[in-house]
Amino acid sequence: MKSISRWVIVAILILLAIALLIKGFNLLSVGKNVDGDGIGVYFLFMEINDRVPVESIPVYAIGFFISSIVAFLLSAVLVGLDLKSKEKDVSR
Repeated sequence: MKSISRWVIVAILILLAIALLIKGFNLLSVGKNVDGDGIGVYFLFMEINDRVPVESIPVYAIGFFISSIVAFLLSAVLVGLDLKSKEKDVSR
């Protein structure tokens, strides 16, 4: 993979990870202030579930946190691969 395209993917992954992290914090901040049976969970204009019970909101928040960590780790691996390939090019 070319270096520029790898950095674009890294930037997109980091933005996605930040958005996932923010959504997780937003879900945790809802707490028990829910009208009716539950809340609707949306991410990037897509509906994930339209009736999440109050008891399940922390589970969804943890899911967003785990997804955020995976995206950050994947971007770190791509950065490491890019730096490692540049190190090989310099040593030649």
